[in-house]
Amino acid sequence: MRSLALLLVICVMAACGPSASGTRGASPTPISGPCPVTTRPPVALAPPPTAGTGSNPGLVLSAGPDTFLYGNDALVVLLPNDGTLRPSDPQRGLAGGIKFPWFRTAHGDLTIATRRLDAPTDPVPADVPTGYGDVGLQVSGLSFASTGCWQVTGTIAGKTLAFVVNVAGR
Repeated sequence: MRSLALLLVICVMAACGPSASGTRGASPTPISGPCPVTTRPPVALAPPPTAGTGSNPGLVLSAGPDTFLYGNDALVVLLPNDGTLRPSDPQRGLAGGIKFPWFRTAHGDLTIATRRLDAPTDPVPADVPTGYGDVGLQVSGLSFASTGCWQVTGTIAGKTLAFVVNVAGR
């Protein structure tokens, strides 16, 4: 099952271009057509085990009716069934941004890069606050320069999880 999730990540990355660095510079040719959002895998991903340590040691990550689990042996995220991320409520302190949870099964620091796929746009650095321990839940703040089709790539302990979403406006 984890191999299937990894295979999906590889396919998504290949379809979206060779670079997921999220750095400034030459942008690959923008995709044309609909955004190739990451979709629910044919076989549901099992929830990762609880971390047992950190800020939420007993947290069980599970999908609801509008979400699905997507991940590999290092990172797991909850993605929306419709492939669209919507800005968080500005009252929560992320004006225009998205509060986004990651579940780390590998130990280490999480880094996140974003890359717009349908138009040239500079990425906006993600906020990955400290205080969540070395494994388990890691909340991040994702910000996007504009609405559109974006690839989000998380890396921890040399392992990468990438997915593609539509980013909606307010």
